[in-house]
Amino acid sequence: MEDNNNREIPRQYAVKPYEPAELPPSPFVRYNSYEQQEDYHLRDYISVIRKRKWIVLSFIVAVVITTAVVTFSMVPLYRSTVVIKIDKQSPNVLSFKGMTPTLDADTYETQREILKSRSLAERVIRRLELDKNKDFLPVENPLSAMMSAIIDPITRAFSYFMPSGTKNDGGNNAKIVEGLQKPPQKEEIPAYLSNSLTGRLEVVPVKNSQLMKISFISHKPEIALNVANAVADEYIGYDLDSRVDAGREAKEFLEKQIESTKIKVDTSERLLNEYASKNEIIYIDSDKQSVLMRKLSEISSSLNGETAERMRKEALYKQIVESGSNNPAIINNSLIQGMKSQYATLEADYLNLTKTFTPDYPKMQNMKRQLEAIRHNIEKEETVVIKSIESDYKTSLKKEAYLQAALEGQKRKVLNFQERAVQYQSLKREVEVNKELHNNLMQRLNEVGVAALSKSTNIQIVDRALYPKHPDKPNKSRNFLMSIIFGLLGGVGLAFLVDYFDSSVKDTDEIERRMHLTSLGMIPYQPQLHAEKRPRVISSEFTNPVAEAFRSIGTFIMLSSSTTPPRKILVTSPGAGEGKTTICVNIASALSETLGKGIIIDADMRRPKLHHSFGVDNKAGLSTCLSGNTAFGDLNSGLIKPTSVKELSILTSGPIPPNPSKLLHSTRMKDLLDALSEIYNFVIIDAPPIMGMPDSIVLSSFVDGTILVVKAGQTQKTAITTAKQIFDNVNGNLLGVVLNGVKKSDLKYGSSSNYYSSYFKE
Repeated sequence: MEDNNNREIPRQYAVKPYEPAELPPSPFVRYNSYEQQEDYHLRDYISVIRKRKWIVLSFIVAVVITTAVVTFSMVPLYRSTVVIKIDKQSPNVLSFKGMTPTLDADTYETQREILKSRSLAERVIRRLELDKNKDFLPVENPLSAMMSAIIDPITRAFSYFMPSGTKNDGGNNAKIVEGLQKPPQKEEIPAYLSNSLTGRLEVVPVKNSQLMKISFISHKPEIALNVANAVADEYIGYDLDSRVDAGREAKEFLEKQIESTKIKVDTSERLLNEYASKNEIIYIDSDKQSVLMRKLSEISSSLNGETAERMRKEALYKQIVESGSNNPAIINNSLIQGMKSQYATLEADYLNLTKTFTPDYPKMQNMKRQLEAIRHNIEKEETVVIKSIESDYKTSLKKEAYLQAALEGQKRKVLNFQERAVQYQSLKREVEVNKELHNNLMQRLNEVGVAALSKSTNIQIVDRALYPKHPDKPNKSRNFLMSIIFGLLGGVGLAFLVDYFDSSVKDTDEIERRMHLTSLGMIPYQPQLHAEKRPRVISSEFTNPVAEAFRSIGTFIMLSSSTTPPRKILVTSPGAGEGKTTICVNIASALSETLGKGIIIDADMRRPKLHHSFGVDNKAGLSTCLSGNTAFGDLNSGLIKPTSVKELSILTSGPIPPNPSKLLHSTRMKDLLDALSEIYNFVIIDAPPIMGMPDSIVLSSFVDGTILVVKAGQTQKTAITTAKQIFDNVNGNLLGVVLNGVKKSDLKYGSSSNYYSSYFKE
């Protein structure tokens, strides 16, 4: 039955196909609270950007305009750069062999700080007479001047209220320092000039090289050129002056040290000679000393070897004493092994003959005597081996004792020699050290004298600064490009931020997948449907996409049940201003084309609008009928009014009663709906919003189904979820949701947007 109905529906209504069902859906069916995990695709992000394109474009325009204003208000600055090379070889003043320093990372940082020092800046200012050049000081940016005019008064106001302890106490510090050191001389170059130069000077070491780039920035290109070259020249001059000063100071220091070391040499030699005469040491031959020490070492080595040999022989002797003839030294003796082998052979022959002869047989007795003789020889040889091992052990013991005595005697000789020679050697070493130090100082003095006359330096100018033809700052093209990039990124980020905090419903996909509600369709945004006081009502002559959308919703309503379509339909919304009355009127117009006679009841007795839609009076209506002031069957009462739409009538709200909920919840309202359903093919009730009012909740129990109208971009998702929970709690039959006021930009890329794209084609 349902399949046939589906085939009869034209494609222009865009009706979604129904799945076959054997039983009608129960009004008590509830969706599970399970929320399907949503997969985000690239088209979802593109949809957000497309929907918030004005935010992105506005942010980009704001960033570009701000950047343009700042860029064009900036004073053009020129950069001139000189490249210098600093060799690893450094001044060798007061440095000994093997201690020459090299330029490591810390040294490069030191040179960088020297280049940006106040003393070097003053040398450059004096050389170029920059203190007399009015163009040397930088020109203040108009925006910076404006900001300073705003910030400086605020800073002064805060400083006025600061505690007295935070103020500058330079006077007290001067009093403390006074008397400890001389007051500094008055600077010839003002501090603000040197600070201005160092503040605009950039020193950048080139990575993995000995090069440094020195750049100066100025609003005058010739000043940038001259200052950059002057800094390099004065830096080399500063290095040469430092070498000369260091050489002069080193020479004075070395001369003083040479006089001191000469006195030390004379004194140490005199003490050495006096000690040698007093102790009768004329000459100490180092070979004798070496012989004594070598002999002591040889005796000690021999003693260690003999001790080890003695311990080995002692262990062997003790083993023989304990184990006797079973010791490996006896068993492994070749003579004993030969006799034992002979004994075993003879014994085997003897045993073989016992099977034939008796022991008294002469041959047997002869063999027995041979066995006894061999056994006696074996025992005798074992005794000889044992005595030999014992003799070796005792000999080794005596040799060890002799070497021990010799070692002790040699030790006494060495100690006696060392007692007499130790002081002499100490005095001799002192003489040698003093002489060596004196010779080194004399050599260094000669080197310093040569270095003082030299004008060489380890700093070289690789590339001199060139005249800057184009300003370095501002880089207009780069700033413009970066403003577009940052504006685009910031705009996209802001668009996603706004979209993240926007919790309103925007398309049917959110209604169906996230809220588990049936979507009856969407109505595209049309100004004539929402802006006018009397919205346009579709009729059979209208064939535009909006009319087709309402006809599709009417088709969905007719197919919402597998048995009979709902005849009493309640139309409501979560809140006010969501187009509920407009949707109600146009759905009724669409249903009248298919079902015939129908009626709309304006049950919103707090803010009635239905009579404005059709331009009729509201003197009599639902409130007068339910209160008994107007009889339903009285044809002259004007209770039911015809409309411009064929087969469609309306029942307006009537005068606003003091308690609409009480009238709507009465038995008379239910009887009225039953009576109208007998007369008309369908009855649509325009009910008030759900939130905060019980009217729609009461009416939902009198109808066959309820339609919930929500507005795209306005109705919050929480409001729709709350409305769904309310109808679930009262067992209301919610037929579905109509999404009103959908803009084309709100549609996501995908099947849904393609399905509804015809709505937006005029």
